[in-house]
Amino acid sequence: MSDLQLALTNTAGISSVMSFWVFVGSNAFKRWQPLMIKIATFVMAVGFIALSMAIVGRGIEANRFPLANLYEALLWFAWATTGAYLFLAKSYGVHQLGWLASMTAALFFIYGSWLPQSQHEISPLVPALVSYWRQIHVPPLICSYAMFFLAGLSGFCQLWASGRILSVWSCIAALALAATAIALGTFTDTNTFVLQGMFVFGSLAGVLGAAKSLKKIDEKKADQKRAELFDEVAYRAITIGFPLLTIGIITGGLWANHAWGTYWSWDPKESMALVTWLSYAAYIHLRVHRECKAESLSLVTICGLLLTLLTFLGFNSLGFGGLHSYGKFK
Repeated sequence: MSDLQLALTNTAGISSVMSFWVFVGSNAFKRWQPLMIKIATFVMAVGFIALSMAIVGRGIEANRFPLANLYEALLWFAWATTGAYLFLAKSYGVHQLGWLASMTAALFFIYGSWLPQSQHEISPLVPALVSYWRQIHVPPLICSYAMFFLAGLSGFCQLWASGRILSVWSCIAALALAATAIALGTFTDTNTFVLQGMFVFGSLAGVLGAAKSLKKIDEKKADQKRAELFDEVAYRAITIGFPLLTIGIITGGLWANHAWGTYWSWDPKESMALVTWLSYAAYIHLRVHRECKAESLSLVTICGLLLTLLTFLGFNSLGFGGLHSYGKFK
């Protein structure tokens, strides 16, 4: 990795951390909030530009499309998350989502920085990835994951704005357990069954607890107008992410037929991608036909976020195996 590319990547990571703290500070200093939001958005935009240049530079240096290992996938995810937030903020003015979006990007930068040096260095492609299908199949998936994360984060905001505080904390606990399981699976030799149980049962318990708490409303913190805005933002993010995931699954089947002679093999990661697709198809159906309240739909977006996390990172870090296990670095 060249010094320029490293400097650009570090600039993007530092920008995400700085924008996070400025967004958080804007909630504490109401008098200066408009100015601080503008500063935070500007800093995030600088980070987005720097990361764009870093990704392009990595591709030029590697003489290939720069998406071939976990580290590069994390860079793309942070890029897509930051860019998608800037688009949504300009379209809907959801600046309260800014600190969550910047925190997500920062956490993925940190996660990537802790990966082994071999992931950071540019190396020849493994045989399974030497195909033109890689640049057709993978980018839509990564971008869909980013949109689904923002939809899930909007779901958190919607629940908070509607006064479902207990439900929010229950979902935060579920997400924290899931992220901890992935971190332990990535950087330690913890038993895979323990990690899988932590992710699956922690997610189920958290979401079910949140569903049970939906009727408990803190009227003092309820803001129906904001809740409706975040519900709309989540829906718009999913309507962008869902076609991208569909494209990713279809092109994945075409690549699989080219590489393995079959369009679908019920590989664990393939199956999980299908489950994720079905969850968002169900969300769109329920949202369009107004068959659920907004708070229930927010729980669906958070479930989708957990499924997306499992599809994106869980199968390699939690030891599920399968044909996609070449992405595991340990």
